[in-house]
Amino acid sequence: MNMETLDSGDTGRILAEERGSGINKLFLLLLVVGILLSSVSLVVALISLTQNGVSTSNMVALTGQGSSTKNDRIWNIAVGHTTSNYIYIEPTSGQLKGFMVDIVNAVCQLANKDCRLVYDVWQRCWDSEKGQEPRGGIGLMSEWYDACAGWIKGHTRARTFKFSKSFSKPIDFSFVIKTGNPRGFNPTDVTNMTFGFIDGFINDEFCLARQTSIKGSTLSVSQIQHYDTSADMLNAVLSGEVDACIVESRVVLPPGLTKLDNPVMDCSLGYSGFALMMRMDMPLLEWWDPAFERLMQTSQYWEICQDVKDKHGHMPGRDPKEICIGY
Repeated sequence: MNMETLDSGDTGRILAEERGSGINKLFLLLLVVGILLSSVSLVVALISLTQNGVSTSNMVALTGQGSSTKNDRIWNIAVGHTTSNYIYIEPTSGQLKGFMVDIVNAVCQLANKDCRLVYDVWQRCWDSEKGQEPRGGIGLMSEWYDACAGWIKGHTRARTFKFSKSFSKPIDFSFVIKTGNPRGFNPTDVTNMTFGFIDGFINDEFCLARQTSIKGSTLSVSQIQHYDTSADMLNAVLSGEVDACIVESRVVLPPGLTKLDNPVMDCSLGYSGFALMMRMDMPLLEWWDPAFERLMQTSQYWEICQDVKDKHGHMPGRDPKEICIGY
């Protein structure tokens, strides 16, 4: 079109259209540049994380850090055994301390998860009564928390719950009787002997029944007594209320009791140590086990093991060589 044949109105309209077209092109150019810069920034960030040893396959920001990722959550892990260097309550601060606390904190940090240790009586994780099959505790079954820490994988427990990889060495168990053996206890034939057990513990009458080399190992209800604590059970042996009990092979006994060196019993499934115990539907293992494997390959794991003695040695319990895997 020849500009000389246009009137002033047509000329203004065409100039306006050309200016509008130029603005649109500029906007599109700026938008493309912005997208490219954002992509480059994201790639640089991911490369930086990978080079620093942080996995980007399951990145979840810690709860409370301003993230709105829908997968963010708090993982509640219950503990109930608080009398040894595995785990205890520090009297001044009232805080949970010990080997298991250090392990949980380290694994959750490596996995970039927000975990909280909560205290509850252990029977709410796993419970038992004499004459009945052991069963899942109301706390874990009712989803009061996501997992319970410090539990050994056992034959009866594996029917109800699943377990993480063990984070301690396996534990053996032995008979305990009153010193001098006034009841004439025979560890190869326990026919008509009475036994004390702790509610919910793995060294129970079902563990004894699996010791098929011991005659009379399957007990009747009348041969079984259950107690709330280890102290109650040991006192029952001392007083003669029961003939014997089964305890950890390395436990330190009070005066008046004797531990028999043979037989040594394995009450676990697959010779397992302490682990996390959780419901079958719990996805916690998707990140816990890989993070624990990474922890064991670092110096931090050995520092945690050494702290069993250096920081928690004032509490009764085992030394690092008896607790830590590969130590």
